Amino acid sequence: MFKPQVTAAEAASPYNTYDSILEIPNGTDPNQNAWLTLQLRIKLNFADSRNQVAGLTVNQAGNWYAKDTDGYLFPLLDWPAHLIARFQREFVQVSQRTWNYQYVLITPMNYSEMDFPAKVGDLRIRPNVLCLFRLSLLNSAGTPIDNTPAAGPLRTGAAHRTINIVNLSLATRSVSLDPSVTPGPGKPAVRPLTTVDGLAWRSNANNYDDSDLFNPTWENKEHKVLSNTVGHEIGHALGQCHVMGLKGVAAYAFNGPNANDPGAYGVGSPDPLDAWNIMGRGCRLYLLNAVSWKERIAIHTGTTPNQWDVTGIMETPTRRMPAGLMNLGLAPALW
Repeated sequence: MFKPQVTAAEAASPYNTYDSILEIPNGTDPNQNAWLTLQLRIKLNFADSRNQVAGLTVNQAGNWYAKDTDGYLFPLLDWPAHLIARFQREFVQVSQRTWNYQYVLITPMNYSEMDFPAKVGDLRIRPNVLCLFRLSLLNSAGTPIDNTPAAGPLRTGAAHRTINIVNLSLATRSVSLDPSVTPGPGKPAVRPLTTVDGLAWRSNANNYDDSDLFNPTWENKEHKVLSNTVGHEIGHALGQCHVMGLKGVAAYAFNGPNANDPGAYGVGSPDPLDAWNIMGRGCRLYLLNAVSWKERIAIHTGTTPNQWDVTGIMETPTRRMPAGLMNLGLAPALW
C-alpha cells in the first residue's frame, strides 16, 4: 500500500490534527530520500479590547485584562498592525525551525512500495524518509497569508486550529486572580512578578501571549535550554502530549488525571533531560518526538509505527540493489 496524501480526518486521535503528504523521488538522484511533510494550517486571532474573546479578555472597571490558564488577570494592550505582522512572521519561523528536518525514518527492510529505479545506473533505490514540517497561516477569510511553496504543499484548506494571542503590558509587577477563581495552595489571590516573560502568563493550546514568542526565558541557562512555548504548543498540535506521557506514563498522557501537572513536564524526574524536552519545559527534541511522523507514515504505507526506526542523522543514505538481480529473482527478500 502507498497513499500519497492523508487528511486529519483519516487518522486516529491524537494524531488527527494535521494533514500530510508522502513524496517519492523521481530517480534523477539515487541519493535522494523520500519526503513526509506534516502540514498544519492555523489561524491566529489577535485578541484585545477591540477583538474580544469570551473567557480570555476581561473588562473590570473599564480596564481590559487577559485571563491566563490559572485565572490570573494581566493588563491587556491593543495590537498595533506592525506587531501583528511581526508575530505572524516569527511564529512561522520558530515553528518550522523547531520541527522541520529533524528526523529520518528508516524504511522497513520488507517495504518496497517506495522503491524507484535510478535514471543513471542499473539500480533499484529504496529511500528512507525525511521528516518535514510546514505551517500555513490563514487570514480571517481562510486563505493562506503566504501562498508560496514555502508555506507547504497542502497550505490551502480549512484551519486545523485557531489560536488566540494576547498582547500584555511588560510593566506589570503583580496580578490578581479573577474574582470567579478561588485562591488556594500555590495560587495566591495576588501574585508578584519580577518580570513579564514567556512563563509569566500561563498559556495553553488555544491561548498564547506575545512573550511566548518575543520574550522567552531560560529553563536552564548553563546548558542553553531555552523555554520554547511556541514549539511546545505546535507539538501539541501535532498530537504530542507532555514528555512523561510520551515516555509511557499513562497518568500524564492526553486526558490523563495528571496530564497538566508539573510532573507531566518532567519536573521532579530523576533524569533532567526530561524537563529539557520540547514537550517538557525546554527546547530540545529527542527521538521520541518523531512520533507524529511515525504515526502518520503508518497510514500512508499500511504498516505500523513500530516498523519504522528513526534517526537524527539527516545524511542517512538510501539503500540500493542491482536491478538485474531483482529481475532475475536473485535479490534478497529483505534489504
